[in-house]
Amino acid sequence: MRISGSGRLSEGTINDELRVSGSARIDGDFECNGFRSSGSLRAEGNLTVHGDFRSSGSFRLHGSLYGDGNARSAGSTSMGGAFLIKGELRSAGSIRIGDKLEALKGIRTAGSMRVEGDVFSQGRIDIEGSARIEGNIKGNDIFIGISLGKSKKTVKDRFKVYGSIFATNTVDINGTNVEGDVRGRNVRIGRGTEISGAVFYIDSIEVHRQATVVNEPIQIEVK
Repeated sequence: MRISGSGRLSEGTINDELRVSGSARIDGDFECNGFRSSGSLRAEGNLTVHGDFRSSGSFRLHGSLYGDGNARSAGSTSMGGAFLIKGELRSAGSIRIGDKLEALKGIRTAGSMRVEGDVFSQGRIDIEGSARIEGNIKGNDIFIGISLGKSKKTVKDRFKVYGSIFATNTVDINGTNVEGDVRGRNVRIGRGTEISGAVFYIDSIEVHRQATVVNEPIQIEVK
């Protein structure tokens, strides 16, 4: 189904990909086999996508988005509920989520991001640009503000995490303010980072001289 002008859809299900290149509105819960938009879309309910989700325009969803594919966002994306997908999320624009963000195969953001809940992935989480996370971040490898580590100037509080950071393997963060704890097998606290909680590591710990860690890092013994 294609909408290239101005269109309005009621709630329902289509066995097709929804493509929007104009202006569209969905009045209730909607289900489709793939979603692609380069225009402007506003939806009042939840959106379920069987396939990939791609948006390079303006996307406003009142409810939650559920998908079993990958998601790509290069415009302005906002949703009042959760963002839950089985694939990978890549965002180069602005993304705001009113609940939790879950992308099982990985998360990569290079624009601005704000999440009111937790951020979770079974893969790698790579956050650049700017971010404000109200909950916890959990992933296999977690990298925040890596590009800042290569620059001569770190912008303080560009990355703000009000919860804790938990990584199965590596945590590497720069220019990040963390109010909770940081835990990982290998932990690197880069320049301009402030950790208010505890830092736990298994194998290695590195703290930049221009980082602030309130509590002495604790090594965990794995039996």
